[in-house]
Amino acid sequence: MNRVKYHIIALLFSVAAILAAADPLINPVMISVEGGTFFMGSSEGSFRVTERVHETTVRPFLLSETEVTQELYAEVMNQNPSSFKGSQLPVETVSWLDAVLFCNALSLRSGLSPAYTVEGGNVTWNRESKGYRLPTEAEWEYAARGGIHGPAGPIEKAYFAGGDASASPQDYCWFSPNGAKATHPVKSKLPNRLGFYDMSGNVWEWCWDWYADYPEGPVSDYQGSVAGKQRVYRGGAYLNNLNQLRTTFRIWDSPVIKVNSLGFRIARNG
Repeated sequence: MNRVKYHIIALLFSVAAILAAADPLINPVMISVEGGTFFMGSSEGSFRVTERVHETTVRPFLLSETEVTQELYAEVMNQNPSSFKGSQLPVETVSWLDAVLFCNALSLRSGLSPAYTVEGGNVTWNRESKGYRLPTEAEWEYAARGGIHGPAGPIEKAYFAGGDASASPQDYCWFSPNGAKATHPVKSKLPNRLGFYDMSGNVWEWCWDWYADYPEGPVSDYQGSVAGKQRVYRGGAYLNNLNQLRTTFRIWDSPVIKVNSLGFRIARNG
């Protein structure tokens, strides 16, 4: 009897040791962004049509410090679709729906109610959910520009999500002059004034919104058009020039595309 008891105790200690040695779950670092009102868009030359300036109010939200890394994506989804492999490189070659499914999976792993209901190719966003999700265009631009610490008025010559007007883009961004035609580890350049890395450069970042013309008048907590054919992504990538790294620059494509310059970062309700 004592020998059986000894073996049971030894087995329990072994199991405990294995569990203690297991790697802890990776969790994204989320930064709280204070809500506010700003004039979204730009009045700059050829960009003024797609970036029509309009007053926008965003409520408080959380946004990930970095783009989603391959390490986090692989842990949650058990796969890594990226072309450029590296645990601390941003995940890329992911569609908009891939990003949505990741958000739901991470929410469930974290004990949160998923933000999205997915039925085939149709995705519905539960605005009251505390689960992980993609940022809206308004949230993304507000964070890239520095939130309440950034310019609140219409922007001209809005080049990149850096610290101040005198900063060098190469200190903050991986783009065509220094990108070497590949992605780079997150947090290897300086953060913007809110603490976000790679808001300009490295990889483009999917947003929630369907592409459509901006509203003409003031909007609050705007989540984009209710329908469309193309989803928006923001921020520029390792192969783009400075004009495409502008904090107001918009680009859009089919939500099913997968390219090695396109990833995402994640948000939550504040």
